[in-house]
Parts: sequence; structure tokens; C-alpha cells
Amino acid sequence: MRFIRVEAIVEDGWHKGYSLDPELYLSELPAIQSDLPEGARRFALDEDHYNFYGSRCIKDLKLAEAWLTDRNDSVCLEIRFAPNQFKHDQGLAIRYADVVEFSTSITAEPRKSNVRPDTRRLGDVQLDEILPHEKGFSHEVQMTGGSLWIVAGDLSYEWVDSPQLADEKVMEGPGKA
Repeated sequence: MRFIRVEAIVEDGWHKGYSLDPELYLSELPAIQSDLPEGARRFALDEDHYNFYGSRCIKDLKLAEAWLTDRNDSVCLEIRFAPNQFKHDQGLAIRYADVVEFSTSITAEPRKSNVRPDTRRLGDVQLDEILPHEKGFSHEVQMTGGSLWIVAGDLSYEWVDSPQLADEKVMEGPGKA
């Protein structure tokens, strides 16, 4: 990320958590907001977006599902994030229109044991950053086990009641019974 800092805290070889700092981004946001598409601007400027103690902060959400569709000469992406049971009242659905780039970088190694249906390899959302892009905007989401990168024309989002979006929904992978 260009402005936001997400840095692992490691002491004596042990991972202790993350140091998160959105302040440089928040100070830059007023200067770039007019260059963002309307939906992306609204999402980035939402007063609860970076309120770490708020129930509508992106921090600590978990990736639940993503759908990429190619219809009507437009590629769209919907990503649903499950709530953290200790923090969020609802999950978050983000719909990206006119997607031109979507990638995932997974840095976490697969677990060999203690894998449950609610185990997420990408982990929890730490912070995200939305910036102007020649195709609309870029959205980078840094997670504890990797990151998401999207470039699109615009986005819409909503906080959704999602009992099946949380950890009860089991998605089986290849070779799993």
C-alpha cells in the first residue's frame, strides 16, 4: 500500500500482532477524493471505515466469498466479508463494476492441523486503501495471510445481515470430504 502501514510485530521470533497506521492515508484522502468514482469515494470517506472500535470498520472482517461474472460486456466482482463475532453486527458486501484487474496474493502457509470450517487462510482484514486509477480506482485489502487487489470503474457496498455469511457456512475444497 502506498500510504497505509501494516507491519507485523515480531519479538524473539514470535509473531505478536500487527502495527496499523492509516493516518498518512487519511491525511491524503481529502486531496484525492475528487479523483475517485462516487461509490469508491463514499466507501473510503465513510466515517466508520477506519474506526477500529466501530462495528462498521473494515478491520477484522473475514473473506467469505467472491464471485467474478462476465455479462453484458462487463466484468463485475462481488466480495462478501463475514463479520468478526466480537466486533461486527453485520457482514460487508462490496460490488465492483467494470473490473479490469483482480488478484490475490496468499502469504500464509496451509495449516497441517486444527483446521476447522471457520479457518481462513487469508485471515482477517487488517486495513485497506482506495486510490484513484486511470481505469477508475484501485482497492488493496491487506489481510493477515495475504492481500486482495482490485482495479475497477466503481463500487457499491452495503452492510448485510448474514447469518450464513459467517463461519457456519462450509465450503469444501478439492480432495476434502
